[in-house]
Amino acid sequence: MKMNSILSSKRTAVVVALVIAAAAVGTVAAVQPSDTAAPDEAGVGEEVTVEVTLSELYETDDDWTLRGTTQLENVTGWDVVQTYPNGTTAEVSYEGDSEFERQISSSDNFESITVSITGDAPAVESFSYQPPQSFAAAELTKIVGDSESVIEAVEVHHYTNESENARQIIQDAETAVSDADSADAESDLQNAIDWYNEGEFDRAISNAEDAEQTANEATQSQDTMQLLLYGVGALVVLALIGGGVYYYRNQQDDYDKLR
Repeated sequence: MKMNSILSSKRTAVVVALVIAAAAVGTVAAVQPSDTAAPDEAGVGEEVTVEVTLSELYETDDDWTLRGTTQLENVTGWDVVQTYPNGTTAEVSYEGDSEFERQISSSDNFESITVSITGDAPAVESFSYQPPQSFAAAELTKIVGDSESVIEAVEVHHYTNESENARQIIQDAETAVSDADSADAESDLQNAIDWYNEGEFDRAISNAEDAEQTANEATQSQDTMQLLLYGVGALVVLALIGGGVYYYRNQQDDYDKLR
C-alpha cells in the first residue's frame, strides 16, 4: 500500500507539472508574422525596406502594445497598415524615427497589421566572416504590462565593397582548400579569415590567395602522384601478362618436344 501511495503521488506530481507547463505555453505571445519581406544583404548606405505582416493579433491578449525598433539610418518613417475582416484598410505613419509604439486593442478588430520601414544600411561596427556580420533591420516586440516578447527580428547582412571583395576571394580559396589535403593551405585560409574578422582586408586577400595557390599545387601534386601510380599499376599488369604469355609458350615448347 505504501508503494502504491508513492507511485500515486509521483503520477500526481507529473500531471501537475504538465498542467503548469501547458499553462505557461498558453501565456506565450501568439501573435504571428504571417509574411516577412526583406533583402538578405545590403551594402553600407544602401536603401533597405522591410515589411512584416502580423496575424493572430488577439491571441492570447486582447490589449497590448506593439513596439518597433531598427538600426537602419536616415529612416523615412514607419508605415502601419491595419486590415479589417471585411478587407478595408487604414494606414498610420510614424515619420523619421528609429522606434515606434502602437496600442493594439480587440475593440479595433483588426484582421492583420502590416508594418514597413525604409532606411539606409548602417556602417559595420565589427566584421565577422562566419556568421556574416549583420544588423537589426527591424524588430517587432509585443508588450503586455512589464512583459516583453519578440514577435519578429529581421537581420540583414551588411558589407563594404572591400569586405565583400575579400569575402569572395576567401570563398574561392575555401573551395580549393576543400579539394586538397594540405595543412599549409588550411593554415593560410584560417589566417585569411582571422584578418577578415579584424577588418584587415588586404591581408585577408593575400592569405586567401596563398591558400588557394598552395591548395592548387597540392591538388596538382596529388593528381600527378595518382597518375604515376596508375602508370606503375599498368606496367605491372603488362609485365604479368607478358610473363604469363612467356610461361605459356615455354610450356607449349616443352610439350611439343616431349611428343
